[in-house]
Amino acid sequence: MIEQIRKCQKCGLCFNQKPLLEGKKECQIFWVGLSAKIIKNEDEIPLSPDTNTGMLIQKIEQMLGEVDTYKTNLVKCVPLNEQNKLRYPNKKEIDSCFGNLKKEIKELSPRIVFLGEKVYSSVEKHFNIEFDKWDEFNYSYKEHEGIYYVPIHHPSYIYVYKRKKIEQYVDSIEKLVNSLL
Repeated sequence: MIEQIRKCQKCGLCFNQKPLLEGKKECQIFWVGLSAKIIKNEDEIPLSPDTNTGMLIQKIEQMLGEVDTYKTNLVKCVPLNEQNKLRYPNKKEIDSCFGNLKKEIKELSPRIVFLGEKVYSSVEKHFNIEFDKWDEFNYSYKEHEGIYYVPIHHPSYIYVYKRKKIEQYVDSIEKLVNSLL
């Protein structure tokens, strides 16, 4: 499955940079970002702790202890603009890449999948489910084919705009995980 994704050329973004993937492993939790970032070396993984997003995810993972996690992006390759700067992937790229996310989920069998705001709207469309909007840090979830899909605030949003509430954010996600696992 990972090799299939590494060879994917559906949307053409692979010509900017090869798909950014974490090594295959069964897990209990999936973290799904929107798209890959520009990497500096081949050892980098999605949602790296070197980023604000990855740092906050790592903090949550440390609170969870022995829970196995996997980090990925909906769009595995890096979308660049004409100036070779990172941009948001477009609808066509997202739709082209969605099948790869489905393969990862099927192969690695997570129990919980955390989704940022831009990702969860794509999951709603492709899985034909409707998420409830969260209230502060009270996150709801939808079960689909035995997996809990949980839309949450994007960790970078929390880091930048709600920094004083990081502990509340982390605690809320930890409690939710403990109730679902």
